[in-house]
Amino acid sequence: MLAPLIRPPRLRPGDPVRVVAPSGPIFPEAFAPGEALLGARYRLGYDPKALLAVDGFLAGSDEARLASLAQALRDSAARAVFLGRGGYGLLRIVARLDPALLRDNPKPIVGFSDGTVLLAFAAQAGVASVHGPVVTQLGRLGSEDHAALFSLLESPQPQGLLQGLSPLRLGSAVGPLLGGNLEVFSRLLGTTYLPDLDGAILFLEEVGERPYRVDRLLTHLQLAGVFDRVAAVIFGNLVGCEEPPESRIASPSAAAVVEERLARLGIPVALGAPVGHGARNRALPYGVRAQLDAQAGTLVALEGAVS
Repeated sequence: MLAPLIRPPRLRPGDPVRVVAPSGPIFPEAFAPGEALLGARYRLGYDPKALLAVDGFLAGSDEARLASLAQALRDSAARAVFLGRGGYGLLRIVARLDPALLRDNPKPIVGFSDGTVLLAFAAQAGVASVHGPVVTQLGRLGSEDHAALFSLLESPQPQGLLQGLSPLRLGSAVGPLLGGNLEVFSRLLGTTYLPDLDGAILFLEEVGERPYRVDRLLTHLQLAGVFDRVAAVIFGNLVGCEEPPESRIASPSAAAVVEERLARLGIPVALGAPVGHGARNRALPYGVRAQLDAQAGTLVALEGAVS
C-alpha cells in the first residue's frame, strides 16, 4: 500500500522562496521579467553566481548544480523552490539527489520541461509538486496563468484546473496527475525515477520535435506499456514540432500524429491543454489526485498541491 502523499505547507504572499538553475544556463534578460513578477509576491533568494553560471549547455558543473539544488531543498526557511529555466541537465544529477531532503522538509518544487525529472523525483519521494512555469517563462505568460500558479501554491482547497479540452476518446478517470515533457518523460523509462503510473492521468507536452519524432516517442511509450497502465491521457502544447519549410518530407502535422497515436487507446483522451512551452502554461498539481471528464473537457483537482 502506497504511503499517503505529502502535501507541503501552503505559501503566503511575502514568504521566502528559492530559485535554482539545475539544468541549462539562464540569461539575465530572459530572467528579469519573471524575477520581477515573482519577487512582487514572494521574497526571492538565490545565489547570482550559481544562477547565472554557464558551462556549455549546462548552468555550471554537475557538482555545483547539485550542491545548489540540495541547499535549496535543505533550506528550512524557503517555502518553495522555483526552477529558473529548463534546458537539460537534471538527468545528470538526479541519481545523487537524496529524496530525504524533500520528505524531511517538504516544499513544492515548481518547474516543467527538463524539470520533469525533478517533478518525477518528488513524486517518487511521495511529495506533491507543481508542473508550472519556470522563471524565464513566467514573464511571458498572461495574468490568468500567474493567478493559477499562485492559487495552487497558496490554497489547499481542491480546484478546477482545465476546461475547454477537446475530447479524442470519451470517458472519465480519476488518478494522480503525472507526466510532463514527452521527450524528457520518455527518458525515465527503464530507470528507477519513473513514478508509479498505475491508474494515473498522464499529461504530456512537447517542443522542438518533428512529427516523426513525436510519433517515435509516443510509440515508445506504447511499446513500454505506459498506456496500458494509465487511466487517461491529456496532451498539451506542441511548439515548434513541424517539419521545417525546406524539408522534402510530406509529413502529417505533429497534432495529427498525436491524434492518430492516441485515438487507438482504450482509455479517455483529451487534447488542447494550455500546458507547456507555448503562450500558455497553466500550472498543474503534480502527483495529486484529479478527475478528467473528457466529454465535458474538464480536469478538476480532488486535493490541493499544498496543505
